[in-house]
Amino acid sequence: MTTRHCFGWDIGGAHLKVAELAPDGAVVSAAQYATPLWNGLQSLDGCLSGVSRARSTPDVRHAVTMTGELVDFFTGRQAGVTALLEAFVRHFPEEHTVVFGGPLGFLPVSAARAAPDNVASANWLATTLCAAGRIERGVLVDVGSTTTDIVPFAAHQPCNRGWNDQERLSCDELVYTGIVRTPVMALVQRVPFAGRWQNIAAEFFATAADVYRITGELDDAADLHESADRRGKSVAESIARLARMLGAEARAGAEEAGRWRQVAEHIAAVQLRIIERAFTGVLSSLGAGLPVTVVGAGSGSFLARKLAQRHGCGYVSFPALFESSAVAPEAVATCAPAIAVAELARRARLQ
Repeated sequence: MTTRHCFGWDIGGAHLKVAELAPDGAVVSAAQYATPLWNGLQSLDGCLSGVSRARSTPDVRHAVTMTGELVDFFTGRQAGVTALLEAFVRHFPEEHTVVFGGPLGFLPVSAARAAPDNVASANWLATTLCAAGRIERGVLVDVGSTTTDIVPFAAHQPCNRGWNDQERLSCDELVYTGIVRTPVMALVQRVPFAGRWQNIAAEFFATAADVYRITGELDDAADLHESADRRGKSVAESIARLARMLGAEARAGAEEAGRWRQVAEHIAAVQLRIIERAFTGVLSSLGAGLPVTVVGAGSGSFLARKLAQRHGCGYVSFPALFESSAVAPEAVATCAPAIAVAELARRARLQ
């Protein structure tokens, strides 16, 4: 029983993340798929079906966590958790599946259906437990496409104050900002431009993905959804969308591109300050005098590295915690919750 490969699944509202771990814990594969659940379950069903065809062996174990129950396609958490679990077991055997129930640990699917408040949006705890198991004291900073998790841990255990989304938002352990899907209008109301402060439009013309594409920090694999205007994803097209935020149109030329890069860098700096304000408060909960390590995860882990440098903390990337020579580090970072839940299930199997 302990020789099984373990699959970890993180079913989000915008993305499905899946990872496969070998019996020794090495990461065999990690992938992210676009699954806009606000449009219904079709995209999720399609992805689950595709993966099940490619990985049809029965000699595996599946560990599931989720945040997708939050999308407004569902009337509430209970309905969302139930629907997502039903979708999953349409494609994978229920008897080979466990569901991460936060402080309850792993649950069979039947018990998970009856514990929606524990199952809902618990992926951050899986990632933190995984990091804390390897590092004694630190802060997990998981910067994703939509949100950022900032979770302290000490003595190899999470020491979070919040458990559900409302509590975590209130204590800065969840920040609703990410490097792909966050609208620019949610980050700034004005920007420095042409020697003065320029107000921007309160319109969904551009996103953080455009900002980081212009600054050169965005991994193409992190941006799987349509752009705001449903056009392409070149730097020039991102500049055009950013210019529209200012009621302007970008012209060709290196000097013009440099001007818009300055605007993008300002917006990126504002977003980093938003995350840093929350990080500073969470960091203070660990007290002073002992070293702190920031564990950076997510497609925006480069922002976690910047926070560590600013605050004199050590830094470890989530991929560095695993043997993953067969998988790109960027994929491991992006799929951190899926890898974490697979690793926790693998460890539970060995105990």
